[in-house]
Amino acid sequence: MDNEVQERRRVTPRQAVLYLAILAVPAALSTILVWRFLPDWWPLSVYFWYSIPGNSFMLLPHEPAVVAAGTLYHPGLVAIVGGLATIPASAFDYQLFRRAFQLDFMAQFKESRISVSAQRMFNVQPWWTTVFFAFSPIPFYPIRVIAPLAGYPPTRYVAAVFVGRVPRYYLLALLGEQASRWLSLKLLWDLMAWLGELATRWLSWSPIT
Repeated sequence: MDNEVQERRRVTPRQAVLYLAILAVPAALSTILVWRFLPDWWPLSVYFWYSIPGNSFMLLPHEPAVVAAGTLYHPGLVAIVGGLATIPASAFDYQLFRRAFQLDFMAQFKESRISVSAQRMFNVQPWWTTVFFAFSPIPFYPIRVIAPLAGYPPTRYVAAVFVGRVPRYYLLALLGEQASRWLSLKLLWDLMAWLGELATRWLSWSPIT
């Protein structure tokens, strides 16, 4: 019975392509509209597309991009855009690892003691475990592997990643916003100090009448 349920939950390659197209087409159209009618927002669209591979298994530094986006846009907007980028990224990762574990040479790893123990611990609270790892600074790579290995439903996995990433990105973007304000104040203070020093020198050079 469990095998039948898992078979029903499996996504075929054609379905996976269809799901990715459903996500990619609106995103591409939105990007074109932003570039055409909202040119001041084009860095936000670049941030969105960068966040897709940045949220996948690829080793791209994503946190600095979130902080940098926070210096330009409201942290809430940065968090939502970054969270939306996790949807296609998480769906792609899930299908990639799920199919990798179907290969014959991966059977030994799937049946190893470490793998079985990790799946057992993950299945205690799979939703909250995924949310916690997505939110915390703890590396997320183990969850990318364990979730498809344990047969956790892909829709719940993607949703949990989204829920965990959005508040994390909000805090990172808030850090960028505060850093931007601090740098602006520091530059303003340095400019005022330089102007004051320049005025002092000018007065000291002026002849006394």
